[in-house]
Amino acid sequence: MTDLVMLEAALFQLRAAIASIDDEFYGSQLSLALNVLAGAIESAGQSLSAATVNEVEFALNDLRGLAGELSASDAAPLEPLLELLAGDVVDLKSATALAPEMVAAIRALQAKLKARRAAIERETFRDPSAPSEPLPHPPEELRAEALPLREGLARAGFPTPALDALIAEPASLRFHSLGEIVSELDVAIG
Repeated sequence: MTDLVMLEAALFQLRAAIASIDDEFYGSQLSLALNVLAGAIESAGQSLSAATVNEVEFALNDLRGLAGELSASDAAPLEPLLELLAGDVVDLKSATALAPEMVAAIRALQAKLKARRAAIERETFRDPSAPSEPLPHPPEELRAEALPLREGLARAGFPTPALDALIAEPASLRFHSLGEIVSELDVAIG
């Protein structure tokens, strides 16, 4: 039985357990979170990738957070099912994870982006009488490193609009766009 089938089976059991919760407010909130999780699992079933598994994990974490606010008696039937789901998500994450080489390349690019961003920030506070220093990691260099990453991230299902902007127009790279790219890559590597 695949992990996705196991997730779907656990969803069925969770629906029944949530329906038995007496607290109307938490019951409705849990039902809503469960529907979001079900949608994420359905998306993963249509196109299993690191990105869709991340969406499942995010939705599951929301559901777990809500379940943590329940009374002990209401939470008891949910806990084993949520643990089962969490284990299945861990298995899916390892099966769809980005290759270690890809993660290393992403981290290397992030380090260069952060170094350039820090240099730009230092430059804004530079004494006007002091000479200007060249910024590290020119946009063309960053673009060259970003090209293969974009392809790998696209195969893994991650959208990369900030990275795409760097690739399409390196000269437009600015202080704020450096942070956007770093954040975008953080999502991909979890």
